[in-house]
Amino acid sequence: MKKIFFLYLTYITVQFLYFYFLYPLDSLSDSRYGAMSHAFFFAMWPLQLLILAWLVKHPMFIKRLEKKRYKFVLYTTFLIVLDYIIHFPFRVTWYIISVREGTRTQGFFSWLLEGWLSTGLFWISLFVIVAGTSFVIKKWPVIWGWILWALSIPIVLFVMFVQPIWIDPLFDDFSSLENGELNQGIVDLTTEAGIEDADIFVINKSEKVSTYNAYVTGIFNHARIVLWDTTINGMETSEILFIMAHEIAHYIYHHVYWGIGLYLVLSLLILLALQKLSHNWIDAHKLPSLTKLLLITVIILMVMQPVQLLVSRQMEIQADRYAIKQTENLEPALTSYYQLAEQSRTDISPAFWIKLLRSSHPPIADRIARIEEEIKNRETNQ
Repeated sequence: MKKIFFLYLTYITVQFLYFYFLYPLDSLSDSRYGAMSHAFFFAMWPLQLLILAWLVKHPMFIKRLEKKRYKFVLYTTFLIVLDYIIHFPFRVTWYIISVREGTRTQGFFSWLLEGWLSTGLFWISLFVIVAGTSFVIKKWPVIWGWILWALSIPIVLFVMFVQPIWIDPLFDDFSSLENGELNQGIVDLTTEAGIEDADIFVINKSEKVSTYNAYVTGIFNHARIVLWDTTINGMETSEILFIMAHEIAHYIYHHVYWGIGLYLVLSLLILLALQKLSHNWIDAHKLPSLTKLLLITVIILMVMQPVQLLVSRQMEIQADRYAIKQTENLEPALTSYYQLAEQSRTDISPAFWIKLLRSSHPPIADRIARIEEEIKNRETNQ
């Protein structure tokens, strides 16, 4: 334990010093905020792996929990509390930095309660996974991976369906976008794209952050286009409409459904790998073995993360190209990306290995360059 703690302490010390003093940050901000966001990400990146590896190596406490009547409740609670305590110093420090930099406006207790709510939902998810996996392995020890995957499909679809309706409103206040120039402009875009069933909502984010954002969510007849009120208050209508064209592209290309499909394929591959690895384990349905399965799952997900992020970036590039093609005047589009970069204080051109490991979107510098290139091409062809 002491050796692991020393190695981890050395790791975070070196990488914090690197990102604060040496990392070549490219930002529209005059602070090191973008570099420090990388530092905190990579500081927390291996924590779940270390927690589970330590528990696998020292299984006595887990073995004692196995004998308890409410073992799944106790086991899940133990993992969640341990994870929360270990991550909390990093999260509260980053909260303080974000408030100081002006990207977060949320009060501390509001932020704390929101974190507890998120942790509670995480507890429910982990409890269902642990208890359900144990039951399935015990009942179908040979084909439990296939059974668990088949059971997960309706659960995933149900969660994706109810999340924008029941879960997201637990964290933010949603309201319909008021009638006006912006609403009409978005309606025109959705009509032109053949999307008449998408609802347009505004989130009251100004009480929590100063940054801008918009996204699409929902499946079946609950498709939603969501704007943060900070975006509406800080951008011109023409700039927002370019962002909306990007979000509408996600609907046109069915990126939400592609994401669900790829997630289900990945989950099947992981479950089959776990099924094969645990084939000869004794009592594979018990807590010590489940801890090993969680550890292996975390390792696989960490290895697969660059592939998942690559797919996400390709979807974003496709949406960008659609928005550029649909936008006649690209100057507001260019301005919108500059504003996003300024407000978020982000690293607009992260190093390749950082983009590989944590970027779900193309670097803003690349997106700006793509628009500038299109503007020049249009001027040349006139």
